[in-house]
Amino acid sequence: MQFLRKKTLIVLLILATGGLALAFTAKAPVNNPPVTGEIMLPAEVQAILERACYNCHSNETKLNWFDKLPFASSVVAEHVNKGRARLNFSAWNSLSPAEQQSNYWLIYNKLAAKQMPLPDYQLLHPEAKITDNDLSVLREFLNTVTTPAEKDTAQKISGITHTNIRNFPVAPNGISYDPVYRNWQVLSTTSRYDNGTMRVMYANPIAIEAVKSGQIRPWPEGSVIAKLVFRKLRDSSGNIRPGKFINIQYMIRDSKKYAATEGWGFARFDTPELKPYGNINTDKTCISCHKLVEETGFVFDVTTK
Repeated sequence: MQFLRKKTLIVLLILATGGLALAFTAKAPVNNPPVTGEIMLPAEVQAILERACYNCHSNETKLNWFDKLPFASSVVAEHVNKGRARLNFSAWNSLSPAEQQSNYWLIYNKLAAKQMPLPDYQLLHPEAKITDNDLSVLREFLNTVTTPAEKDTAQKISGITHTNIRNFPVAPNGISYDPVYRNWQVLSTTSRYDNGTMRVMYANPIAIEAVKSGQIRPWPEGSVIAKLVFRKLRDSSGNIRPGKFINIQYMIRDSKKYAATEGWGFARFDTPELKPYGNINTDKTCISCHKLVEETGFVFDVTTK
């Protein structure tokens, strides 16, 4: 009986040894094709993406020993193949400027919402975790990025041609006019009967996601809203449509920088010449009115579902 137990133990040991040998020598079916057009970003931004995203979203996948185990390799391969198909940093130049701009914000929103990296991936790759400082670095980058398409379309603004895109007007509090809102989603439209104006509100992707999720008390850091104001015009058929451009107004969410005004910075640029309005105290003047809508995070004309 003792002999049988020893024999059984030896057989199990052999099987276990063979299984471990197979596990450690098995290769996951993940190949790294050539890099054809890698994304080129500031070093600190590039480092974040390489740490958190590249293993599934590039042709530079680096596998750990546990990624090669037979029971894990197929799952790893599926994640990598799906990730590359959705977004591949090694083929970034194959995207149009508009697609690149859209993906910048998609990346940020996925990371900020903690939807990426995938939770199960982070369990085995804790170094991929996104920190608040990482998000701050990404926001700073996104606030300055300008695609070739934007550079082209921004040459003409409300009929005014600018010879140098960098020379946009700046409000007294330091907020600059920025045509990037043209790529954003329309948040709402309103019509004021008291002064005969129509308004179109655009929101950047951070603000749009906040409205969709109902997370606007407070609004997330980096939210930006642009409101364009037009004179109402009635055409020959009796239809009401936007007429003369009056001004564009910005609200920028930065709870530290604008702590004295409920975390919002304000700016306004009047007429097609985009003349900066107000003075250094404009933020305080604006928030005194916006306090009427504290229930929507101090933003007029917005509702959540």
